Amino acid sequence: MPIPALTWQSSGTPLRLLMVGVVFCSHASVHTSAQHDGLVPVFRAIDGEAERGAMGYDWLNWSIEHIGHRLTGSRNGARAEACADSLFRVGGASDVVLSAFSTTAWSRGVVALRVGPMDALVELDAVALANTPADADVQLDLVDAGNGLRTDLIALGRSTHGKAVMINLGMIAAPSGAVNLHRSEKTALALEHGAAAVVFVNNVAGHVLLTGTASIDGSAIPIPAVCITSEDGAALRTRLASGEDLRAWISMTNSYSAVHAHNVITEIRGSSLPDEVVLVGGHLDSWDLATGATDNGLGSFSILDLARCFHSLGLRPARTIRFVLFMGEEQGLLGSRALVQHYQRTGVIGKIRVMVNLDMTGHPQGFNVAGPGGWSELIGDINSQIEAVDTAFASRSGDRMGLHSDHQPFLLAGVPVINPISDLGSHVYGCYHSSCDNIHLVDPQAMVNNVRFVGMLLYALAETGELPPPFSEAELRQRLEEAGLEEPLRLGGDWPW
Repeated sequence: MPIPALTWQSSGTPLRLLMVGVVFCSHASVHTSAQHDGLVPVFRAIDGEAERGAMGYDWLNWSIEHIGHRLTGSRNGARAEACADSLFRVGGASDVVLSAFSTTAWSRGVVALRVGPMDALVELDAVALANTPADADVQLDLVDAGNGLRTDLIALGRSTHGKAVMINLGMIAAPSGAVNLHRSEKTALALEHGAAAVVFVNNVAGHVLLTGTASIDGSAIPIPAVCITSEDGAALRTRLASGEDLRAWISMTNSYSAVHAHNVITEIRGSSLPDEVVLVGGHLDSWDLATGATDNGLGSFSILDLARCFHSLGLRPARTIRFVLFMGEEQGLLGSRALVQHYQRTGVIGKIRVMVNLDMTGHPQGFNVAGPGGWSELIGDINSQIEAVDTAFASRSGDRMGLHSDHQPFLLAGVPVINPISDLGSHVYGCYHSSCDNIHLVDPQAMVNNVRFVGMLLYALAETGELPPPFSEAELRQRLEEAGLEEPLRLGGDWPW
């Protein structure tokens, strides 16, 4: 049965010129019947092949050197899709699908931010956030809106109307129990409260500018939104707190164009339960200011290497394992939304038993699962069997519900979702969405460990006799409410009820 897709095309002959000089390990066959031999022997085989045949880091490094950023809708983005298609095939896949979706792509133009009294404006370093207007030229009073949460904006009353509001990307001196919102949700709240522009303050020291979308769903927003450095934000706050009146003059030009992009999909067909699918995915796209090394080369090129590892070992577990590289995640989960909508229209969504999302993951120390009863117990059991292979594996588990990555559309469709528990360090997280996200931040062993431990997880999920059920509508609503996710989902128009 062909892989369901929106529309599809195959590139035919893989771009093998990409891989001149690459040597693969021999394709040793491994007995795959967990019912007879248990999981641990196959886990050990995955562990060994992940180490011996590792290619994820080398492929990522090649991509950064020869392609650069992977912005959806750009020429680089299309080259990245073709590269991923080729690498799946070089790794052993015989059938790769390019699943197309259409979108309106935003492209960065020129931005300028000047702040100060009207007779003494000073230009500050700034970057525009995505999905901001094609043309904007505004001069507005600047108001400090703190963390930009609903309580912050309510406290300011009408003083935000028609103003440029300055908002932290993170949270500073927040009240106990406060939960941060995504920048797009803060922008939506600012619009609700009449703001005419948003000046986001990055909370990473070192004069780092961060980009990203200011739109929840990828559509254009009506007001300019920019990001400034932590140091400039602190200086402006000091001036505002002293009673100084400051104006913000923001000018920008950007462009929008209709484009086609593609999710890149392949699978290993299940041996006895082929219509039940374990889907592992991560986003291939990245922002134009960065190379996308950590966000999300870490995850997406690990998925390419996971497919290579399984093919190299000749693994064919009971359930189908589907490998998906999404485009358009950064602009509003565009690729994963399109794929889930297609699966819903065609009745395939009920066959997706679980979705494993790799977004900025490395050195997994366990797995977080958002699923109904039985899923936490299953992950705990799998963790224990992985720990039997490598006692350094921490066997951590969690059940936190989260948003803003490609698991979100699957979760809202009732599919249980899993993500590795990782801690890459502040030096990595401080560079995400910025120009300092480059290959020097990537630890090759982090990608090897993705393949080792996520590979074991995938195999176990695909071989488990009976997987726990998906969410019922009532269970999903209750869990989302308990996790405090109703407000952000309503802000994005994604609350299903």
